[in-house]
Amino acid sequence: MNGGTEPSGYYDNYNVEASTISISEGGNSCGYVQFNTSPFWSGGHCYSIQNIADKVDNMYLYHYLKSNEDAIMKLRIGSGLPNIQKKDLAMFKIIVPKIEWQIKISTFLSSLERKAEIEERIQNVMQKQKLYLLQQMFI
Repeated sequence: MNGGTEPSGYYDNYNVEASTISISEGGNSCGYVQFNTSPFWSGGHCYSIQNIADKVDNMYLYHYLKSNEDAIMKLRIGSGLPNIQKKDLAMFKIIVPKIEWQIKISTFLSSLERKAEIEERIQNVMQKQKLYLLQQMFI
């Protein structure tokens, strides 16, 4: 992972473990928040959030940051190649309720996220089926 929303490439080594939150540091997508389910190589234009305190649920933190992605993106400076400074990101305020509530919130939001992914897959399959059926009409 580097400064974009997709991997810059693939490498058989990694420097960051799975289940880590990353935030794009530079470029047009700086401020993009992502939860990485696989180990990855974190490049120079990517912040990874590691060693999270025991009183903070990792998935809660991800959902909180993702829901505030627009505010994080407003931390950008520069115009040619915008970037987010680590010091500015470190000052970003996070509301941290009791761990029990964090887990409830993150479980609920993760369920909604999975539901949205499933619905998107269904829609893609239906679009392909529609295209196929339309092509069959005009043979």
